[in-house]
Amino acid sequence: MKKLLLSLLLVASAHAAEPLKIIVTYAAGGNTDLAARVYAKEFARQGIEAVVVNKPGAEGLVGMQELMAARPDGNTVMYTGSSAVVYNSASNPAAHEIMTKIVPLMRGATNGQMLISRKDSDIRTVEQLKSALKTRTVAVGNNGAITRIALEELLINNPNLIMVNYNGDNAVMLALMNKSIEVATVTFLLEDRVATGELNGLAVLTPKGRNGIKSLVELGYNISQEGWTGFWAPPGTPKETRDRLYNMLESARSNEEVQKQIVTVVHAGVPRKQTPDEFARDIEREYQQVVRLLTNK
Repeated sequence: MKKLLLSLLLVASAHAAEPLKIIVTYAAGGNTDLAARVYAKEFARQGIEAVVVNKPGAEGLVGMQELMAARPDGNTVMYTGSSAVVYNSASNPAAHEIMTKIVPLMRGATNGQMLISRKDSDIRTVEQLKSALKTRTVAVGNNGAITRIALEELLINNPNLIMVNYNGDNAVMLALMNKSIEVATVTFLLEDRVATGELNGLAVLTPKGRNGIKSLVELGYNISQEGWTGFWAPPGTPKETRDRLYNMLESARSNEEVQKQIVTVVHAGVPRKQTPDEFARDIEREYQQVVRLLTNK
């Protein structure tokens, strides 16, 4: 009996000593990954060991499946965004099934996208893009599902448009460099490359312009998209474990240094404070909006 009790205590101690595993559904280097690492750094400052594990693929589905298989013991969370959980779920039954089971915790950052072109392209405005599509084929890359609907709405029913799907800024930049696409959407993480002239900035997809680049709304198009990234726990996570994780995350989100790094390092925005239940309601509301939009198309 004593040996059994000792074994159980050792197992419990091993679980307690496990670092917090943060599953990021995108490759290292993008704004989702950077935001996750900002939070991981703050956890370490609080004495909570955390490790970021990148699981890219299938617009977030690979990482979501990884979370589905995790124990609901508070040692694993996922960091991903609306592109995967909302937009991908609206068109992918496998992603939607996971969305209904994983446990929302907290929004970690708000993200924007901008429409850009290669430096050597003669397309330097939205109007020039639409004009070019009247006479020639233009390959346009979208950086994740969140921008696809906005681009389709902007360039609706255009036979000369070749839409190419990518997962993250790195994949988009590689495609631009090898000239397989001419125009694309990228995150604000690359806004410095527009400022230096390495890329041409056509418009931003957030409601308001940024760093001298006007938004589509400001250009007269009633089109805007603003994504976000956040944390989830595995299915079956008990409420007390969910609340413990939320309190830890909210403590990090409200830290001034974390907020500064989200703005300056991630090139994103700091989200407002929300409870897990409020976050879950927002996700469901946004999902239903996307489903209605896709159905109307």
